[in-house]
Amino acid sequence: MMTCMRLARKHLTALYSIMLCVTAVALWAADTNVTAEASQSGIYSVFDLIFVKGGLFMYPITLLLFAGIYLIVDGFLLCRKSKAAPQDVLEKLKAAIATKNYDEVTKICDDYKCILTRVFSAGFRVRHRGHAAVEETLAEHGAREGMAVRGRISYLNTISVVAPMLGLLGTVSGMIKAFANVATMGMGKTSELSNNISEALITTYGGLIVAIPVFAVYMHLRNKVNDLIVIVQDDIGDLVDTLRAQGE
Repeated sequence: MMTCMRLARKHLTALYSIMLCVTAVALWAADTNVTAEASQSGIYSVFDLIFVKGGLFMYPITLLLFAGIYLIVDGFLLCRKSKAAPQDVLEKLKAAIATKNYDEVTKICDDYKCILTRVFSAGFRVRHRGHAAVEETLAEHGAREGMAVRGRISYLNTISVVAPMLGLLGTVSGMIKAFANVATMGMGKTSELSNNISEALITTYGGLIVAIPVFAVYMHLRNKVNDLIVIVQDDIGDLVDTLRAQGE
């Protein structure tokens, strides 16, 4: 039973992301069906606007949208205190240290993998080398864990930069086509000209629609990571104080 629960937690991010994507596709399909009759009279559905009128560059922008959804869910799950420094694990470590059951401390750190146990375990294993070595090891591994967490959410920042760049590239492509049509056909065929201009505007719109919320969430998660690192450092400080109280 515990194994099943751990596997469920491990794949929770993927499950949430798949649910969000399926919901988005279902709503998209519903919108397409509802507007099918309207499209015949010149009103386009969301699907037509993105994949037909939007041109080639809307495909990678859409992929970035789904990647952003996945990373947002992953980021919120990653930045929970219950995942980084579970309170029950902290209490177990304090109890084991207080009774000088150091084998149990090592076992707890090996059984419950999280930021707290990985950092504290590194310092605990070098305690025989003195307090300076412990402090240095804790600082080094704490920095590594912080970089790892920040690295995972930094992909959101990458998406928020790349999406509008792709939109801008689509805009340039659409305007090049528009002026090329004007040069070859003149101003007579306004439909071709309007199609190219709409492609240019739709790609810019799509890139910004993806980039703005993703960047906002990235900034929020970055602040959450900073707060989380401080909390973990405080918890490790409590464990080190408990360890020193036992003469270690």
